Amino acid sequence: MRQLAFLCASVALLAGGSRVLADAKNPTFDEDVLPIVKQHCVNCHSNDKQKGDLNLASYAAMQKGGSSGAVVKAGDTSKSRIYTLSAHIEQPKMPPEGNKMPDAQLAVIKLWVEQGVRENSGSKVGVAPMPSVDIGLKSIVKGRPEGPPPMPAIGKLKLDPIVTARRPGAILAMATSPWAPLVAIGGQKQVILYNTDTGALVGFIPFEHGQINSIKFSRNARFILVAGGKGGQLGKAVLYKVETGEKVIEVGIENDAILAADISADQTQIAVGSPSKLVRIYSTTDGKVIREIKKHTDWVTAVEYSADGVLLATGDRNGGCFVWEAFTGREYFNLRGHTAMITDVSWRDDSNVLATCSEDASVRLWEMENGNQIKTWAAHGGGAASVRFTHDGKLASTGRDKVTKFWDQNGTALKTFEAFPDLGLKVAVTHDNARVIAGDWSGVVKAWTAADAKIAATLDANPLPVAQRLKVAETALAAATAKVVPTQTAFDAAALKAKQATDTYNAAVANMNKINADLAGANKGVTDFTAVANAAKPLMDAAKVEVDKATPLVGAAANKAAALEVVVSAETVAAKTIADAAAKAPTNAELPAQSKKKTDALAALNVELVAAKKAQTDTAAVLAAANAKFAAQSKAYTDAMAQVVANQKNVAALTPMVAPATAAVAPAKVVADAANAAVAPAKAALDAVNAEVNGAKAVFEQLKAPTPAPAPPKK
Repeated sequence: MRQLAFLCASVALLAGGSRVLADAKNPTFDEDVLPIVKQHCVNCHSNDKQKGDLNLASYAAMQKGGSSGAVVKAGDTSKSRIYTLSAHIEQPKMPPEGNKMPDAQLAVIKLWVEQGVRENSGSKVGVAPMPSVDIGLKSIVKGRPEGPPPMPAIGKLKLDPIVTARRPGAILAMATSPWAPLVAIGGQKQVILYNTDTGALVGFIPFEHGQINSIKFSRNARFILVAGGKGGQLGKAVLYKVETGEKVIEVGIENDAILAADISADQTQIAVGSPSKLVRIYSTTDGKVIREIKKHTDWVTAVEYSADGVLLATGDRNGGCFVWEAFTGREYFNLRGHTAMITDVSWRDDSNVLATCSEDASVRLWEMENGNQIKTWAAHGGGAASVRFTHDGKLASTGRDKVTKFWDQNGTALKTFEAFPDLGLKVAVTHDNARVIAGDWSGVVKAWTAADAKIAATLDANPLPVAQRLKVAETALAAATAKVVPTQTAFDAAALKAKQATDTYNAAVANMNKINADLAGANKGVTDFTAVANAAKPLMDAAKVEVDKATPLVGAAANKAAALEVVVSAETVAAKTIADAAAKAPTNAELPAQSKKKTDALAALNVELVAAKKAQTDTAAVLAAANAKFAAQSKAYTDAMAQVVANQKNVAALTPMVAPATAAVAPAKVVADAANAAVAPAKAALDAVNAEVNGAKAVFEQLKAPTPAPAPPKK
């Protein structure tokens, strides 16, 4: 990783004394810089020998740069390493062994850069460098930021891979966006982005510096940090915008590949770890080194800032694990316990607990109040390779046992996912905690649903070019579309069968319920009308007694009245005879007396006759009332008994119908349940086919759409 470690800076004045510049105010490469380079640099950086892939023998070759990128930035000496390394402003100092270049020659290079790195006297000045960036946040937002999460904009990312290899490489780096359905996978000289909801390939971000060893999203999900390099040559960490893939800043003066990197929560720092045993902290504003932490005794293999930006955790190949104050670099805790290489570290969202995993097979949890270990468990036989906290406090891990697992914080395995064909290397969890994604040494990347451990998608870590993917997508779309009609037909048939079976079941239940209701009503009628008849019978009998009692009284009263009428009639005649006789014999003193006596007796008889006739009328009325009462009670009794008989007939008719009606319900329910149970898988199959069609269509249309022309360079 010594990309510029072999850059030969000028170390002495030209033999024979000072040299006069061709143009003291406007030095050029051909006239002024090339002689210095030929004297001091071409032994290591020429057409024949190019250490660090750097050739300084020509202007064009110098502009091309080396394996670490450009070595000159027109107008900006702070970004021109041919100057800063030779002047011993930055590491590694050039030459590696020797004194700094004489001030006179440094002045030539410095002025040449400041004046625009002209090639010769007839050349125009170079393009001015991009201004320093300022992505630092004034405050850290805890949890999900407001607004929609950043996703790559359509047409902004490359859809063609930068590299298509014979087979995918080991999955050394992978990360998911904390707030968006996006996963970034480290491929060969490229980051591959997939939508974690659909499994669709989103695009590629090139990483020209070599092998990708680390990928991290910023805490607000707006940036993605990619780090790696070439072993023994160079190390780089590059920050990109998620939405456009545009490079924001590039840092790294490493002489070896960066193994781990992270960006602080406030986006002002980038921390990197490498085989140098150092943790270097770079500024995101100008890319300069802010500080170096020199406590590790072996390669720094894990680096991560806490979510609140206060702490920085790092681990090394010797099992050393430390927590530092993020903005001072002072040691906060030395976490002792692991006995082999620290392979990963992960902070819980509240920044109060740190998870670490190691080649010693364990996952350990550490609290940040006293730095004590609060839990440890053997997670993966042979070694744990990666661990990640979820937003809801669970953990996912993978390791040398080829198995990916889901844990609670007590070390209880909640889910164990299908084994990989090779060693598990990296694990991640989606923003919604719904899916666990992991990759192995052979380049296989799988996504499982966390709830049921089923495979949701297999992500290609070595995608084909667009033209080939378009053919595959077209075939997949045609195949998916061909499934729609038969699947829809099967669903419709299942739904119809379920409806018919349900209707039959409902009819059987309704029939059973009606028969039971009618039988219950008939039984109730028997009971109720028997009670009515039983109540009416004594009333009827009592009324009959009253009739029987009143009937002779009516006859006696009638006979008495009739007899009195006969006597009154006779006595009336006799009284008239005596009265007539008295009138004819006024001298007979006895006749008037007899006439008065007879008249008085007749008056008494008439009074008695009136009373007898009234008695006759009254007894007749009593008898009539008794007869009416008897008739009413008789009717009530007769009607009640008729209802009893009618309901008894219904009971007799309905009782044998109950058993078959009840027996018909159970088999109808079995048929209905089976038919309805068949609807769900048919609907799921239809939904799956439609989702497959939509996904295939989206992929096909994305690949078919023309890639927009690149924007013209900014002036």
